[in-house]
Amino acid sequence: MKEKQHKIYSVTKSILSALIGIAIDKGDIENVNTPIINYFPEFNKDKENQRITIKHLLTMTSGLHWPGNSGMIPSKNWVNFVLEQDVDHPPGKEMVYSCGSSQLLSAILQKATGLNTEDFAKKYLFTPLGITDYKWNRDAQDIAIGGFGLTMKTVDMLKFGALYVNEGRWKSKQILPIEWIEESTSPKVKVNDGTSYAYHWWNKQFDNQIGRIVLAVGYEGQYIILAPEYRLVVVMTSSIKDDSSRLIDYFKDYLLPCVTDHIVNNE
Repeated sequence: MKEKQHKIYSVTKSILSALIGIAIDKGDIENVNTPIINYFPEFNKDKENQRITIKHLLTMTSGLHWPGNSGMIPSKNWVNFVLEQDVDHPPGKEMVYSCGSSQLLSAILQKATGLNTEDFAKKYLFTPLGITDYKWNRDAQDIAIGGFGLTMKTVDMLKFGALYVNEGRWKSKQILPIEWIEESTSPKVKVNDGTSYAYHWWNKQFDNQIGRIVLAVGYEGQYIILAPEYRLVVVMTSSIKDDSSRLIDYFKDYLLPCVTDHIVNNE
């Protein structure tokens, strides 16, 4: 099964987050506080719109109304569809989970680097990690789908997770800056008492013994779970159509205790 390609749905978002970090490190994007209007000047409609930054897109706090994928997908131009939405909240005020934000990030990446998001990923992330067998769907404007477009192997999802646990290094090469690893995965927006959101990564806080885990999460139970304190990466792929959160319970109640017991017994 590790050699079979899986639709990873919103795990795509976390990979896109890494690409934004690489683009910033290369100087193609100045920083996360760059206003998105720099890339879409034709949509300079009002003052609130001008305040939206790349960071707001990464944290899902742009304030743009989001009618859901069922609204965006049938539209002829996905980026225009997202940008034409009303601003429901001041940027940075409230989190609304939106694949539209991810599509804007993919479009920004392409405008900033001059490469299609998939080509940029191939050059600076996938090839260095030895990831060669994947598919990244695009919209009608040839923009790689930032929110849910990737299909890839379980073993390659594991490589991506290991890159984060290893502080951005793969073998002898620093692919992602350590600073970006820390910034992009640390909690930014509180969702509830145990859950927060970072730059297209989720955070869950368990009890003191287990601590914090970082997650890339996709529809139907696609997971890359990072437990940095234990240098642990767990990848799960499934087709659970109801409540895939029980996989997290399985990780918390069974898998992670096995790791912690092993550490304790070998100290």
